[in-house]
Amino acid sequence: MENLLDIGVEFLRLVPLMLAFYIPALIGMAIWSEGGEGYRIKALLWFAIGFGLIIALHVVFTGASAQQVAALLALSLVQVGAALGLAALTVYKLAD
Repeated sequence: MENLLDIGVEFLRLVPLMLAFYIPALIGMAIWSEGGEGYRIKALLWFAIGFGLIIALHVVFTGASAQQVAALLALSLVQVGAALGLAALTVYKLAD
């Protein structure tokens, strides 16, 4: 039971950063769904700048060591994936 509680607490610690990743993911997915080559480039720029800036600020504010930065980047990739998935569901559900 204690292990289950620890897993729940760790998951809840990830939610605020996942919500921060959701904003550029939502804007990027909305631009991506517009279509056209120019729109895809704009969406990729939103993803790169938005996610990169959030990750960079998180690394700077935590003052992490090299190992912690590697773990933070891996965890951030999972959070970015979850945010992109939620944004894709949101954009395509709103479009229907």
